[in-house]
Amino acid sequence: MATILITGANRGIGLEMAKQYVARGDEVIAVCRHTNAALDSLGIEVIDGVDVSSDDSVAGLVRALEGRRIDRLVNNAGILERTSLDHLDFASMERQFRVNSIGPLRVTAALRGNLSAGFMVTGCPRPR
Repeated sequence: MATILITGANRGIGLEMAKQYVARGDEVIAVCRHTNAALDSLGIEVIDGVDVSSDDSVAGLVRALEGRRIDRLVNNAGILERTSLDHLDFASMERQFRVNSIGPLRVTAALRGNLSAGFMVTGCPRPR
């Protein structure tokens, strides 16, 4: 049994991943800004009030975990706000960048002390 932390676990892909991991017997820690009945019905630990774009909020997540080991970190939290070349909304683009790009880095960096020894971060292969 692995301990899996999923950000953005209150709906969509994050909620479905939580369901799948619970079904296979893993311990799931669901992290989100706002919980809901669907997430609460899974009977798993939910840490809500976490905004991945906020240092203070992610620091609260670290405190809530109290040094517990995490085997798998799923950085799923994200937002999509519609914009177009005809109606560029730079504030919206900046918000999306803070949540979708910097947020996973913020969460991963903050939880380094919680990640188990077997935890791996994978990414794109290095150019040769």
